[in-house]
Amino acid sequence: MIRPSTPDDSAALIAIAVAAELFPANETEELSKVLASYFSGDIGDGHVWLTDEEDGEPCGVAYYAPAPFTDGTWDLLMIVVHPNYQRQGRGEALVKYVENALRASGQRILLVETSGLPSYDRARAFYKKCGFEEEARIRDFYKAGEDKVVFRKALNAE
Repeated sequence: MIRPSTPDDSAALIAIAVAAELFPANETEELSKVLASYFSGDIGDGHVWLTDEEDGEPCGVAYYAPAPFTDGTWDLLMIVVHPNYQRQGRGEALVKYVENALRASGQRILLVETSGLPSYDRARAFYKKCGFEEEARIRDFYKAGEDKVVFRKALNAE
């Protein structure tokens, strides 16, 4: 079941990100700060955290927000499913949930970015499977030899 995240989900959401190797366990401070800002209302309008759960236990998370200085463009900032629940359609369900919520409010575009390293091949394949198209590649963005790959999906295309 996908639902809005609550402050009680914070520790589980961080644990999911660590289990899926999105963040090393010793580098979750920034994620903790973002969650705390979100739940205290200090992060800005439009930001949304979603939790996917199975039997009352969080197993996936998505975070999206409006792209600054745009009209109807949104960023999917984080999507991750615990490894025990991957390859069951949960990630795709989270993406569809986000897309449907944005479509319902008349939004135009959803963007997501990831690394161009071979270790992110699976993430890039996932976005393509979800109907995103590679829109841009910024060479050496994260560091020398690590590109940023931006994927785009028009929300009015369906």
